[in-house]
Amino acid sequence: MKPIVVPVNDAAEAETLARLVIDRSRAEPLQVHLLNVQRPLPLHIAQFFARDELAKVHREAGMGVLAGALRLLADARVACEPHVLVGKPAETIVRFAADHGDAEILLDNASTGLLSRLGVGSIASQVRHLLGAHAGSAAPQASGR
Repeated sequence: MKPIVVPVNDAAEAETLARLVIDRSRAEPLQVHLLNVQRPLPLHIAQFFARDELAKVHREAGMGVLAGALRLLADARVACEPHVLVGKPAETIVRFAADHGDAEILLDNASTGLLSRLGVGSIASQVRHLLGAHAGSAAPQASGR
């Protein structure tokens, strides 16, 4: 089964990407990892919370973002594993894909603007930038819609 990481940043994107995964799963068996990366809270705020409380807040927020996609995938009988991680989104997505058998990363449409080429635009363009920097090595690959 081909591993594929589907990073989801917001609810609208979740449903769009879920539909793409459903279409792809009809053509080939996929091992789907639905991923939301939560940004860490600033230290001056995080210091007032216990570690397990912060983990719960991040998990609930991330699962809320993934809920629509999870529902669509379940209705289509496409198995997937939801993951909520905390960190810098682009770096965390690329590392997660590498840790899961250099999984393909399903991203939003490629942007061609200057900010995207510099890796400072959307999270998808930052992921593409990071992957491009490691193009010569055995690294995860991105695919777009």
